[in-house]
Order: sequence, then structure tokens, then C-alpha cells
Amino acid sequence: MVESRRCLLGCLGVSVFGGDLLDTVFGTSQDLLSYQMNAPHSDIVILPATADDIEPISQIWEELMDLHEGTDERFALSINAVRSWQELALGMIDRIDGFLLVARLEGKRSGFCLGWVARNPPIYRMPEIGFISEIAVARVAQHRGVGRALMDAAIDFFLRRGLTELQLSTAVWNEKACDFWESLGGEPLLTRYHFDLQESSNKTGAT
Repeated sequence: MVESRRCLLGCLGVSVFGGDLLDTVFGTSQDLLSYQMNAPHSDIVILPATADDIEPISQIWEELMDLHEGTDERFALSINAVRSWQELALGMIDRIDGFLLVARLEGKRSGFCLGWVARNPPIYRMPEIGFISEIAVARVAQHRGVGRALMDAAIDFFLRRGLTELQLSTAVWNEKACDFWESLGGEPLLTRYHFDLQESSNKTGAT
């Protein structure tokens, strides 16, 4: 819809947190904090989320989903969407194969990033890849390096796990988000198609 509403980074992955648990722990919150202090975002701190972060960052998630739902009705949310997301996000805190990161800009929660190590089907040469399911920056904190800081921390997580590839998804209409990913070196890989089965059956003659 309105162009100024777009972005928020706008990364949406699968709606369930999948992947088998792995046996290697990334480390403690101090690992990410030490990494962040060496990064060029001096006023931004990236830390693993705690239970106290879930409610505040769910408001950022709601901004992201308001954008998607308001632009494309196929992203329409269920009545209990916020509560369901909070429960899923809370479960990510204890996962040893993934992360839920929180960005603080000038002390305020300003964004989050959720990702994990995903197992590829055995037909592929690459057995595991990094996968970012969701990343979002609060509207009031955009264009201040929060998204890049979150991506830096996520990439560092995956590199420490010995991974060499990262994937994420974004809406095809979110041109600003696509430009952002490409500015970081991302390349388009797949196009995901949506079918209305009733309309499709009318076109194909299926009954």
C-alpha cells in the first residue's frame, strides 16, 4: 500500500520453528555482546532475548505483520496470532540450534532477529544452512544501522557454527527490503507461488 510503510526489513520465513536440535551450543550472551562491542555500531547493542523481551519485541513483530497484512490479504493473521507468536518466540530462547536476538538502540528495544540452523534434504551437497525466519526494526529506529547490526550478529552466529550459506525470504512487493538484502550481498534464489485452489481448479478443469 503506502510506500513509506514498507520495509521494517520485512523478512518472513516459515510459520513454524522447524529443524532438528543440534548438539553444539553457540555460547553465552557475553559472546554476542563482545562481538557487538567490536562492531561499528557503537550505539547499538545486540543480545540474546530473555523472557522479559518477548512482550516488547512482539509489538515490533505486530508492526511488521500490520505492514504485510495491510498490503496483501494473504498475510491475514488469526485472532490469536500475537499470543501464538509470543509462545513460539519464547520457545526459541532455549533452542541450542538457533537464536532470538534483540537490538537495543540507546537503551531501547528497537528490533529483533530470529533464526536457526536448518537441515537441507539429503539430496543436497550442503547439509546445513543458516536460516533467518524473521527480522524487523521498529519504525522509529529505521535507517540507524539496527538492521545491519542484527544481520552482523546473525552472520557471526552462523559462521561460528561453520556454516557457509544463509537464506531468508521476503515479500516480492517489498522492494526496499529486497534492496537492503541485495546491498548486503544477498542474491535471489527461488520464487514462491501462491495458488487459490478454487480459481486454479476452474482454470484447469479439475473437480
